[in-house]
Amino acid sequence: MPDPRPPRWRTRPSPGCATCSASARTTPQNTAAYLPAITGDPDHCHLTPENSRRLRALAAWFTLAAYGVDGHAEIVTRTVAAALRLGERLSTLPGVELLSPVRLNVVCFAVPGDVPTVLRAVADSGEAFLTPTVLHGRPALRAAFSNWRTAGADADRVAEAVGKAL
Repeated sequence: MPDPRPPRWRTRPSPGCATCSASARTTPQNTAAYLPAITGDPDHCHLTPENSRRLRALAAWFTLAAYGVDGHAEIVTRTVAAALRLGERLSTLPGVELLSPVRLNVVCFAVPGDVPTVLRAVADSGEAFLTPTVLHGRPALRAAFSNWRTAGADADRVAEAVGKAL
């Protein structure tokens, strides 16, 4: 099942926190294919309501004051366009398969061969940071566009890095 959480565009910091409980069984746990596995030891990454709780309104207000509603709309439009562009570029690479339609800023795709090897090669290129995931039982890669500086050329660089890694 796809991740039901909405994407976070990086126009403001994403703070972290921890939740203390007498029993880990009653504490909410975050799990996703791109997070480390849950262990038996206290694992503060997974024992949080959503990894970010604090006065968010202030940071949101600052970004609205800086960019305005139109500025935020432009960032979202541009990052979604970059994701669509990456999806189009990846679909032309031999053996690469989009595992879901690109609807927002995330592209989920399968690659031929070993996913961790491709992931490492892309990271080592310095062009992009992709995350591993599993969709419908298939190991895959995901690219999420959320930085306020992202442009269409960034999608091209990611596609070229994936192509070289294959």
